Amino acid sequence: MTFPSPEDLLKADRDELIHQIAKSSRRKLSTAKKKYDRLIQAATQAKSFGAGVQTNFYLIQEFISFIEFYYKKMEALLQQMMSLFEENQEEQIIEQLRLLESIKGIGFLSALTLMCEIGDFTAFKKPKQLFAYFRLDPSVNQSGNFNGFRIKISKRGSRLARRVIHMVAVQSIGTTKNGVPKNPVLREFYFKKCQSGKPKMVALGAVSHKICNIIFAVLRDRKPYVLKTPEEHRNSYVSTQVSNTIFEFYLNVRI
Repeated sequence: MTFPSPEDLLKADRDELIHQIAKSSRRKLSTAKKKYDRLIQAATQAKSFGAGVQTNFYLIQEFISFIEFYYKKMEALLQQMMSLFEENQEEQIIEQLRLLESIKGIGFLSALTLMCEIGDFTAFKKPKQLFAYFRLDPSVNQSGNFNGFRIKISKRGSRLARRVIHMVAVQSIGTTKNGVPKNPVLREFYFKKCQSGKPKMVALGAVSHKICNIIFAVLRDRKPYVLKTPEEHRNSYVSTQVSNTIFEFYLNVRI
């Protein structure tokens, strides 16, 4: 531990400490500066009421050691899992994992969790069946003419899959450190829902519904996800229909 006590924090070089905070938290400098200010405030308060007892520092160091130990174990387990998958590339589940990883916001662990929860994908014939299995629909309190506005996600269905889809939805409507939308299509869709008067959780549930549709499509078609706007989807659909019509007309003429 580099700065084990409030006194060490208060004596530390400001720029060096901010740099370490930014590096450890993987955040930009503006965020690290805010954390630095809160850290210095906490150190000043701790020093003023005598929290700088040596036994407290010992306990903190022990807790950090436990956390680092479990992180190392988890990292080793993750490496074993990834090695196992690399050795079995011909398996269908590996192909499905790669397809899910092509969707922005879904990493290795998220893809693995979803496939373990989905199981045999052939059991799902329509996107709505997958959405119903995850049970991400919001529940609204209603009684007569009363409509409650405290929206809660339904607790039925797969809890782990629901948590993964929710986190992917949150990631999809966010931005990068540079302010670039991670998924501009879903982000715009979310804000349109909010602007139309939908509660935020209902709008986020709609985004989760879209993500379920995307998951179903990539697993059904066995093709990686490609980000397209609704206009591009419509144009692609129209072009396909026109091509099919021309092909059928050509066949009829030949016959």
